[in-house]
Amino acid sequence: MRTKFCLLTLSLLFSVFTAQAQSEETVLGSRNLGFSGIWGGSKHQLTRYGNTNNYVNGWHFGLEFGKALQIGVGGYNINDYILWNNQPGQEFDMKWRVVSLGYGFQNFRAVHPIVQVDAGRGKVKLAGEGEDHVFVIQPSAGVEINIFRWFHLGLEGGYRFVTDSNLSLSDQQLSGAFGQASLKFGFSWGRYRRGNR
Repeated sequence: MRTKFCLLTLSLLFSVFTAQAQSEETVLGSRNLGFSGIWGGSKHQLTRYGNTNNYVNGWHFGLEFGKALQIGVGGYNINDYILWNNQPGQEFDMKWRVVSLGYGFQNFRAVHPIVQVDAGRGKVKLAGEGEDHVFVIQPSAGVEINIFRWFHLGLEGGYRFVTDSNLSLSDQQLSGAFGQASLKFGFSWGRYRRGNR
């Protein structure tokens, strides 16, 4: 059921990207999906595992096309081992690697909306039970602030869906909402071209 929901979420996000691309000359007009930039940086998440708030750090690297669509890779991991529900002997760790797809709307504006979805495989460790492989999908949405041409700050919220857990911790226990700050460093070349309305 959760896998079907994750696939449905991916399909809806992809349809949003496609619909926007069809209406913006900057993506499918005379420029086509031209290679327009390179970005990378760090991600900083606040989320909950069990009954405790936790910090997750991450990284990302991506190629920009049409000055709006970004395709890349990334990774996340809990900053340090945590005790699940603060229980002694319940050391917990989780890390995952993702392929990401993101889209920025009207990126020429200083503050503009963004949507993104990350999906990939990960590992969960729980003391006494060993290690398990899981699948993670993270849709998110928020705003991006163009601080400088070479530095952008993203503020996003989303939900982490985890499936395929075979530990005593269920998929629902490993899933959860998150808030995230994304630091993006890089460069985007070419001029923005807005289509005729």
